[in-house]
Amino acid sequence: MFVALIDELTGLPVTALDDRLAAAKRKRDEADMEIAAITAVVDARQLYQDHGHRSVNGYLKQQLNCPGSEARKIKRRSRLFDRHPVIGDLLGDSRISAAQVDLLADAQQHRVAGDRFGEFAPLLMAQAEALEYSDLKVAVDHFVVLADPDGSFDDQQFHEEHRSASVTVTNGAVSVFAHGGGPIAATEMKAIFDRAVDAEFQSDCDTRRATHGDDHLAHPLPRTAAQRTFDALHQIFLASVTAPADGKRPEPVVNIVIDPTTAIEALARHGLIDIDEAQPDAPVDSTTLRCHTSTGTPIHPDVAVQAMIRGSIRRVIVDANDVVINMGRKQRLFTGNARHAAQLLVTRCAHRGCDVPAELCDVDHVDEWVAHGGRTDQGNGYPACNSHDRWKHQQGLRGRRDVHGRLHLIKPDGTVIKPLNARDPVWADPDPPPPIPPRMMTWAEWTRGHPRRGAPHPDATVTIHDLRAA
Repeated sequence: MFVALIDELTGLPVTALDDRLAAAKRKRDEADMEIAAITAVVDARQLYQDHGHRSVNGYLKQQLNCPGSEARKIKRRSRLFDRHPVIGDLLGDSRISAAQVDLLADAQQHRVAGDRFGEFAPLLMAQAEALEYSDLKVAVDHFVVLADPDGSFDDQQFHEEHRSASVTVTNGAVSVFAHGGGPIAATEMKAIFDRAVDAEFQSDCDTRRATHGDDHLAHPLPRTAAQRTFDALHQIFLASVTAPADGKRPEPVVNIVIDPTTAIEALARHGLIDIDEAQPDAPVDSTTLRCHTSTGTPIHPDVAVQAMIRGSIRRVIVDANDVVINMGRKQRLFTGNARHAAQLLVTRCAHRGCDVPAELCDVDHVDEWVAHGGRTDQGNGYPACNSHDRWKHQQGLRGRRDVHGRLHLIKPDGTVIKPLNARDPVWADPDPPPPIPPRMMTWAEWTRGHPRRGAPHPDATVTIHDLRAA
């Protein structure tokens, strides 16, 4: 059966395979929704007892031959759908993935924040449709921080207080272990490690190019990806003892992105600024609230305040329009603050499915600088890794932002690059006017008013394009 299916699919073009994958995903999502519905009924009626189990978890482990972790996921999905059936409909319609559902189910089961999940459910559902999985995880984590600020801060403090690390050597091989630490230290260490790995990758690329010349792409890199990660960590260890005594720490290693409302409330809570409490609070769009590192790690506002006091972190306050700076068309390349600003609001390459961190990406123009006169500023910039930057131009892709400021890439035929079965985004700007199609006109029409252009034949026709747009 599988071999026959492989034979059937092998000759299909990628567009047909995309359609088959979309159909298979829809079937899987419908099946996951139905399994959750069955689980909800078995759980509510306690029918698992008919199989000798004390909970629906045992029933699922027996019937589906799955581990306990999978059974718990299914049970949480069923309870989420039972309270919020619209989320079940979104999964059944294949608008969101089962992994996104699990994020929402975990949020509903949170010991404190779960009590407020119903209040935020419509917003989180809308974000689940619009965001990639990793971005939705940041949004859900931020919801937990907002709904349980004390508990979230305690969790971060617990990890900070119980941090540990060890380096051991067994039979000539090293084992490195680290655990805990605060979110800022964790983000710093991850950023330094990623940069070291990227440096090893660039070194391998240079070595391959020097060895094989123009034919270097046809040859493998001298080290595997796993070997480069080990060597990167080794270089970090060596750098700690070979750096000059007066060497300065690069600034900043970590950026904290925090919106004005969250920043002001955190500063006022600790008595660092005064605000007029008698003034009625204006309604705040919760989608604009944020407090996380530029790589997407959630930060408790109190931790951000500590960073402000220490002054070791560059603070970036994002305004309501997600604009940091505007440098106009004075220069061609994104450098300095303009480059940093374009990278702060996203955590990785803008191409869906790519996990290259934004700090290691190029910054490209949404509207092309040469072709469309695009500005060189944060609003017209987005991070793209080297390969996807080139691929965007080779394929003639263009960028467009939705009402939430998120960038989407669009193919020349108008197709939006998005998850299978997902709805098209709601665009921030109006749709461009449709192109004016070519029309036929007689030679007499073409030469009317120009007597020196004689018509060779009254029935001769030419195809022209309306040049008014030019």
